[in-house]
Amino acid sequence: MKSSNRSLPAGILLAALAAVFVLVLPATANAAFPGAVYTTDSTGTSVDQNLYAKSTDVYLNGGPQNDHFSGLPDGTYYFQVTDPSGLTLLSTDNATCRQLTVTNGRVSGAAGPCPHLQGAFNPANNSRTVQLAPFSASPNAAGEYKVWLIAQTATTSISASDPKVIVFQTNDSKTDNFKVQQQVVPPPQGSCLPTSSLSVLIQGCNVSAYVPRGSWSEFTPGVKVVTVEGSGLGPTIISTPNPVNSCATNSLTGETVCTSNGTDVYLITGTTLNTTLTSGATAAQSFSGGSCMTCGVAMDPSTNHAILSVGVNVGGPGGFQFVDLGTSTAGAVVPAGFPTSEDISVDPIRHLVLSPNEDANYQILQTQPAVALYNNTTNPPPLSVGEMDSACEDCLTGIALATVEAVPDLHAPPNIFLTDLNQATFTPGIWSTPAAGSNLQAFPEFSAFNFGTSGIAVAPGSHLAIVTGEFGGNNIGVLQLPAAAGGTPAAIDWVAATVPGPDSIAWNMGRDPHTVTAYVSPCSGKAIGLMANAERSFLAVVDLQCLLSGPRLGHVSTSPGSCISFVPLPGPFPQPGDAVDPTAGRRARAGGVPESYDHSPGGGHDAAAFELRAVVPNPLHTTQTTAYALPLASHVTLGVYDVRGRLTRMLVDEFQSAGMHQTVWDGTDERGSRVPVGMYFVRLNAGTRSAMQKVIVASR
Repeated sequence: MKSSNRSLPAGILLAALAAVFVLVLPATANAAFPGAVYTTDSTGTSVDQNLYAKSTDVYLNGGPQNDHFSGLPDGTYYFQVTDPSGLTLLSTDNATCRQLTVTNGRVSGAAGPCPHLQGAFNPANNSRTVQLAPFSASPNAAGEYKVWLIAQTATTSISASDPKVIVFQTNDSKTDNFKVQQQVVPPPQGSCLPTSSLSVLIQGCNVSAYVPRGSWSEFTPGVKVVTVEGSGLGPTIISTPNPVNSCATNSLTGETVCTSNGTDVYLITGTTLNTTLTSGATAAQSFSGGSCMTCGVAMDPSTNHAILSVGVNVGGPGGFQFVDLGTSTAGAVVPAGFPTSEDISVDPIRHLVLSPNEDANYQILQTQPAVALYNNTTNPPPLSVGEMDSACEDCLTGIALATVEAVPDLHAPPNIFLTDLNQATFTPGIWSTPAAGSNLQAFPEFSAFNFGTSGIAVAPGSHLAIVTGEFGGNNIGVLQLPAAAGGTPAAIDWVAATVPGPDSIAWNMGRDPHTVTAYVSPCSGKAIGLMANAERSFLAVVDLQCLLSGPRLGHVSTSPGSCISFVPLPGPFPQPGDAVDPTAGRRARAGGVPESYDHSPGGGHDAAAFELRAVVPNPLHTTQTTAYALPLASHVTLGVYDVRGRLTRMLVDEFQSAGMHQTVWDGTDERGSRVPVGMYFVRLNAGTRSAMQKVIVASR
């Protein structure tokens, strides 16, 4: 279905879909430019009858119409997707993002400040295809579309009233028609994201972020709100009665749900706390990064339901609870029979809740047509490899991911577990994939992450994911996921990057439940990763495609600063006397020592002198010294525990006076044997107070 020029009728044509217009100026007497455009797959191979399985499979190519004709004039062009009549613009990102270059008469790759994904380079003719997505579903009943290649001439411009619209003359364009067999429409913004700490509200071109001040191991109430793009909300702090660990937002309704470490569930509109519900949590869940009764919230905007992960004392230790935001009512808890994932995720297309947990069980809760639980202990990595930490999914393809923290073998590269839900089979109580349907993929370039891969989020509809460590550190990664499922799921490209400090001190990654999320910018169309630092003083705004496409050495970015910007968060910031001493975080950034965390139930303002002050050196090679401060004389226990929570070595078990104390651990267990290499926890208990710190045991 190649075409040298299929022009619209002369004149200004206006048509609207959701207030989007196509503007074409009257044709001039100038002849159309030479060459042809046509669609192919990502490799530049023609597709029979121009019929594609999904919108993300369609790539734009172009060159000579045949060997006897000239190619396209060299230069930079715009492109767009419309319905077959050309009256309705279907491209959803800004026109400035829809640019490509032509070199030696052929399409040679994407261009502009926010370039589209590119296909494989063809060394035979030095061409490189450009992906047309994102674009909306065609109103055409046959699933037919038209792609336009538009020369940037003196009469070509971007509409002043709508940045998505290109104004051009018909003889400055070339077109080709194609069809999409299965029109996969991305779920609404906020879908398929894990129950991490942050959430974003998208209204028009305005993006606002909700940033809890607490975590599972910090007990400061309130939620910070700040504008990330456009004219959003804040900066301000929403007051809450109790500490908040997680927020999720439905941008379709403008409502945000935040959970406390206890049983409070806060319903927020804008910057106003409207309603406080009580979750069905009846006990605390304990994770490697802390404990919580109501542990996080995910959002299903398509049904206007929030999904809570909770602790229960019967049928637990974890469970799931749905909140109908239309009626502001919470449903019954569904006991999981296992711990939930640290970060669960909701798939609104397949009606699933994903929960890869620290017990090496990838649990799935089916929500429709009937609620049912399915366990998978066959495909996930064993505990000898590490613990699954956080769930997320590329809902367009059905490829689900789980981070794997705490790799026991420090010489082994960090991993991410990927599974293709399209290949999953479900029998009562069990789901699994064929061996080729799941994959534990190694990422050696992520070795600098604190505690392996931990936080993760896919920007909905983009096939791009951000990956982080936790409990300090300034290293992140970006994954490019395949545009279609099938075969063994794997990232097709990735890059590691170091986040520069927004101030004089290096970036310091936040705590559980992971201060990271992702979204697609409503105006630029860019896939954005959003992170908060441990101090809640800045947000880092990461252009994911920029990092992938920017200067790099192998899979390591050599110029990450040009792709990362920062948004200051409103104060106050952590102070001495809070549950976490901020100087501990600064010491960690300077010397590589992770922070310590106060796990007391009520908060930290009355515990200024209680502190698990330092565990050094970390990692431990021969010996390690733990220093701590006691505000009052009390009975003290200081123990080392493995990742399963089992006591490895009790270092202190006695009554001690107020003041500073320290003890030394030589890396052995109660029997005097050297413990295996891996991650452990030092836990301090004194009276009603407790604090915990992650430590690494390395080889001697």
